[in-house]
Amino acid sequence: MLATFSHHSSSIQAEAAGPGDSPPLVASVIGTLVVMHHSPTDPRRPAPDFGRVSAEHAETLIAITNILHTEPTGPAFGRLLKKRLEPDDYVLLAHLFEEISVLALHHLIPEALLFDAFAFDLYWDELREDVAKLRSATANEKFCENFELAAERAREYRADRPPKTRWKHRDEDAGQQGPPGGPGAPRQDHPPKGSPTSPILTRSE
Repeated sequence: MLATFSHHSSSIQAEAAGPGDSPPLVASVIGTLVVMHHSPTDPRRPAPDFGRVSAEHAETLIAITNILHTEPTGPAFGRLLKKRLEPDDYVLLAHLFEEISVLALHHLIPEALLFDAFAFDLYWDELREDVAKLRSATANEKFCENFELAAERAREYRADRPPKTRWKHRDEDAGQQGPPGGPGAPRQDHPPKGSPTSPILTRSE
């Protein structure tokens, strides 16, 4: 590929250089254009990759959901969602999220699926102070490191994916109702204009 580009560059130089032109000048211009096109300061960044979700991942997600909603972690997880954690909840939940995060960071479950279902970044915000204390007390800086990394990835996911109901909030700010058929849309008890007035036929049982 580089050889082909070099060949075309030489051809361009030969064609562009006239009797009084200098081929190195043409090459300099071409080189500048190439550098500008691939400049490392280009603000455009590739979209983050959070994995591809398929039906085979449903079983893993269901298993995680069952763990979070049943004993012994279910009550603690419920208190986490309400921001009413008790002293014994912190380590229990932090270590559980650490184990789940390992699955995501090793691509055994897509991050897109995990972060769409659970707010790992917000969970980390609630638990990080206790994690930091335990790291210091046990001299184990690796404690819950995967949970911390997954939380950062979840934060990127949240920034990359706007809320699915953003249209609803936008319409509320404008003092309008959502689009027809959306959640909370008013039910029409009268037929729309132009529709037939005859009753709907139903199949007899």
